[in-house]
Amino acid sequence: MRYLAGIGLLFLFQAAVTFAIIKATTGGGSFVGLGAMLFAVIGIPLTAIVNIVLIRAKPAMTGYAHFRRSFLIALVLPLAQLGLLIAVSVFRL
Repeated sequence: MRYLAGIGLLFLFQAAVTFAIIKATTGGGSFVGLGAMLFAVIGIPLTAIVNIVLIRAKPAMTGYAHFRRSFLIALVLPLAQLGLLIAVSVFRL
């Protein structure tokens, strides 16, 4: 159950956020969607690998503690993608 919650659910969360950001930026031919996709191509598997290593490093922790720690790590990618979207929206020339 730790692996399902700590890796599987967070994988789906990151994929859904990436999809939402790509869909939000497809109107004007922006490269933000491409940037979000490229972040996801590297970030989602990297997050899964880091979470697997962290879950295996401390098997005595509860499932909730693993999920909480993995969720904080998994928030890095959506926040980076959202930051890219905001930066392009604010500084558009």
